[in-house]
Amino acid sequence: MDRQELLEGAIRTIAQRAGLDRPVFHLTSVSQDAAGVFILQTEWPGGRLICEKIAESVNGFPRYPYTTCVALLPDLVDKIIWVAQRDGNAAGDADAAQMDSR
Repeated sequence: MDRQELLEGAIRTIAQRAGLDRPVFHLTSVSQDAAGVFILQTEWPGGRLICEKIAESVNGFPRYPYTTCVALLPDLVDKIIWVAQRDGNAAGDADAAQMDSR
């Protein structure tokens, strides 16, 4: 699975955990290197909910309620993927706090 597929799955997982059964979004890779920079595009009204739920789960995700386009830098991509993959136990929460403080 490539990085874009991991990121798409992670965004879908976070949105579904928040109650959005079928989140609609599009990712565009705008980077030539393996680390990857992506543009997340959404549509209203669901897009606002997707962005709000990611911002609640991932420290550093921008909280702009009036945009449908967000740039995702490599560090933020890593955090989104990591948050979606972690389990909800106390150890996972402690690890999340440590990663968010970096």
